[in-house]
This record gives sequence, structure tokens and C-alpha cells, in this order.
Amino acid sequence: MAEFDLIVVGGGPAGLAATSYALQAQLAVALVTPNIGGKVSYPFALRGLPAVDSVWGADLVQQFAAHVEAKIKAHFAHEVAQIIPRAGGGFQLTLSDASLIGTQAVILCTGAHPQRLYVEGEREFWGKGVSFSAISHAPFFRNRNVAVVGGERALAAVLKLAGLASRVYYISARQQDIGASQLAQSVLRHPKVMLFQGWEVQRIVGDHFVTAIDLVGVNGETRSLSVEGVFVEFGLLPNNELVRDLVALDEGGHIVINHRCETNLPGFFAAGDVTNVHAEQVPVAIGEGVKAALSAWSYLTLASKRS
Repeated sequence: MAEFDLIVVGGGPAGLAATSYALQAQLAVALVTPNIGGKVSYPFALRGLPAVDSVWGADLVQQFAAHVEAKIKAHFAHEVAQIIPRAGGGFQLTLSDASLIGTQAVILCTGAHPQRLYVEGEREFWGKGVSFSAISHAPFFRNRNVAVVGGERALAAVLKLAGLASRVYYISARQQDIGASQLAQSVLRHPKVMLFQGWEVQRIVGDHFVTAIDLVGVNGETRSLSVEGVFVEFGLLPNNELVRDLVALDEGGHIVINHRCETNLPGFFAAGDVTNVHAEQVPVAIGEGVKAALSAWSYLTLASKRS
């Protein structure tokens, strides 16, 4: 079984930054990921606007990817099937091809994925009016009509878009999903916001781009709203399958880390959107990956002195 000082799991922005800094620290590091680079190129286009790469920091990720590909000696192009703490310290990882690798420290950077509606048109118009991130794409919708789908978690997106769009249709399927917070009251009082509470999305309609969203009410009534954008704002689901019974998670399933990217398990670090520092932005993920690598290097240095 191959042994390493550090194993980084995940090849997105956080994982690449962590691996790059671990290589600079002269650690024996392995990267486990099917693809180096992750999915950081998300072209976004609207009618009348050319397609643009809307992910800030994508060029920096590409630089990290090039550095890692040039320097890494141990890249396992597999998924991780299992992580087991070893009695004497460190961890054993089982890969998807059943091979085993060992390490003194792990940095988990498996990211997160958006909660979807799973309705007709959602995937077809992804990047052509459908978005899962108002943080990234709200500026494209100045003076356009948009729909925001979600509960209380969608309030910030609604308010952000209300400052730019002509009209924001706020669609919440359940009565209890909005709450009575100050943010909710600000949203509900906003003159550009029209609430559709108790309505569900049937389909997203379009030609080359989104043109409308079809709704059905609790009484069976149907409505079609003319919009150029649909924001699905249910939040991200952390890819935490490997560690659900291994480290502490918050109520949303994110790995709980401290300011050093340490989990409650010694030698186990995490960075990026899989953690409770889930800003959904590439530059933040890169910074967290760098921090995790520096913390892991410090941990390994102290461990070697103790031994």
C-alpha cells in the first residue's frame, strides 16, 4: 500500500489550491480525483447578451491545475470509496478500483451540488436563463423579469435581484417557508416583488433562452409568467457521503471546521463548499484550500517532532 504525508480528495478550486501549496511545502502528497480542475467554466448567456464565463477566479483555478499537473507524482484518477482512521494514527483510503492508499493527514474538498427542481426545461435552459446562484448571475438581469423559486433560503436572492430586475416573482410552494424575519418583511414590502405562495413550478419554457415559467396552484389553477430568468434557490447539498459517520456535521450536512480548516478528527481537514464555510465562490474556495494545506503542513511538522 502506497503511503503519503497528505492526501487531498477532490480536484476543484479548493483541492487544487491545497495540493499546489502542499507540493510547495515539499510534502509527499497524493491527489485523488477523477478530473483535475473540476467544473469551473459555466458560460452564461441571455437574449441580447453574448455568452460569458461567469465564474470569477476560473483563470486562477486553471493556473493551479497546470501547476499541479506538472508537479504531482501521485494522481489517482478515481473516486474514494471509504476513509478509515488507523489505530496508530493517520488514515486508510479505499479507492473505487479497490486499491488502498495510506496517509498521515487528509484534506477533503469534495464540494457541493445544487438542489434542483427536476422539472421540464430546468436542465435544458441551465446557463441560458436558469441559474442556481444569484450571487453569480444577478447582474445579468438588470431590467428583466425573473422568477426566484425557494423558501426562506431564497430571500437574500430575491432582495438582491429586486434591486436590478424589472419584476421579481417569488415562488414558494409552502406557506411556512418564508417566515417573519426582518429580511422576509423587506422582501414582501418591496414594490418589485410579487409573491406566489402555495404555487409549484410545472415547467420552464423557452426557445433558445428562458421565456416563461409555468405554475400550478394548490387549487389546480395554472399560471404562466413571462420571465427571462429562473433562479432555483434551495441551496447547495454538500458532498459529504464519505464522512457522515466520521466527522462532525452541521444541521445542513456541512463539515464543521474551525478557522484552521480543522475538523473534530485530528489530522482530518476540509475546505470549500463541503464545509460550513460555504460561500459558493471560487476565490473563497481557493483561499480555504490554501489555508487547509498550511494547517496540514503545520500538523504534520508537529507530528514528526513528537515522533
